[in-house]
Amino acid sequence: DKPANGLQRHFHFNQFHFIGFHSQSYTLACAIANVRYVANAFVYLYNHETGQMHRHSFIQPLGLRCQQSNKPFSGLSRFSKGSARFEILGRNQPNRYHLDISIGKDIRVDATLTQMPQQQPVTLCTRTGYNGWAYTQKHTNLATEGFIQWHKDSIALEATVFSGSSDWSCGYMRRETAWNWACLSTTLPDQTPLGLNLACGVNETSFTENTLWLNGVPQALGNAQFTFNRRKRMEPWQITTSDQRVELTFVPEACHHEQINAYLIASNFSQLPGKYYGTVRGEDGTAFRLEGINGLVEDHYAKW
Repeated sequence: DKPANGLQRHFHFNQFHFIGFHSQSYTLACAIANVRYVANAFVYLYNHETGQMHRHSFIQPLGLRCQQSNKPFSGLSRFSKGSARFEILGRNQPNRYHLDISIGKDIRVDATLTQMPQQQPVTLCTRTGYNGWAYTQKHTNLATEGFIQWHKDSIALEATVFSGSSDWSCGYMRRETAWNWACLSTTLPDQTPLGLNLACGVNETSFTENTLWLNGVPQALGNAQFTFNRRKRMEPWQITTSDQRVELTFVPEACHHEQINAYLIASNFSQLPGKYYGTVRGEDGTAFRLEGINGLVEDHYAKW
């Protein structure tokens, strides 16, 4: 019951920011994460048409050359190692993130994600363990602009083609934490912007972060269930909610996998781009059919 001392407050605090760009041809995903004993940044580009995935991941011990803003949409988060540089600059009025990634001379991402006036995030702070807490702010359907330069490929991040997502999270999480996560950010054929965020294993003390966005407006969903084969993650996943408003099959197409085992900390992280099939329902019962919509799932164990 004693208050944490300075070292405990520093080394037990975890923070990460994930950003995704989603279209029917490409998924680009990146993150900066700092768990104090180690910091990590990664980026990958997946081509849904060719099945090619290109990825880069970097680690810095003790969070060296890594800093993160203490508020969403405010301040600079950065990570660097060798020729790799990641920066996420948050601004408000309007709320937006500017992402700048460079790796050597061949890879560059220069992009902005903007929250439109009608859009609202899901924001949640819950108890974790005996005396911890976890905070998250998540967005889908953010407007995108900018470009990706990946070796000889140049991709324009046009708002009519791509949809952006963001996950800004921090807190004093359980010493051992495991979760599954699902993310979808798209525009349906009838031009309805639809976003989905589902999680199981974290942020579940009395509340959940499970959310369906329609036209930028969030709707709360019931508890999420993920059914999959951890030994064969590339097999289809079944994802549902307790209120029966989400009934989806996710078919993985690729996997970004990272493992760390460094005595005090450990991580077994898998993030899979692929396609969603099935039905989600709005609060009024309206059904929205998903047929091969690109998105992500995640399976993560962490000791920090």
